[in-house]
Amino acid sequence: MTLDELKIRMKIPLGDTTQDEYLKSALEDAIEYVETYCNHSFKDGLPGGVKKAIVLLVKASGENSNVASQSLDGMSKTFFQGQIQAEAHDYLKPYRKVRFR
Repeated sequence: MTLDELKIRMKIPLGDTTQDEYLKSALEDAIEYVETYCNHSFKDGLPGGVKKAIVLLVKASGENSNVASQSLDGMSKTFFQGQIQAEAHDYLKPYRKVRFR
């Protein structure tokens, strides 16, 4: 997954480079996490479900995990600890490989 693809999936204009260094780092971390979690290197490319999980993990890494809810101009958002990671894991279930030791 490229930085440009991540930005498109996150609805960040490609011309906006203000977050590129952070996004590159978060993308690398998310891909490493997914490969470890799934016991899979995805050498033939990342399937759509895996890409969705990576986007969720990148978004989650930028949110304050100490906040239970937020309100702004009459709109509110409630966070459940581990909610985003659980959703990412749901996308990854079909791609997990069992590893025997």
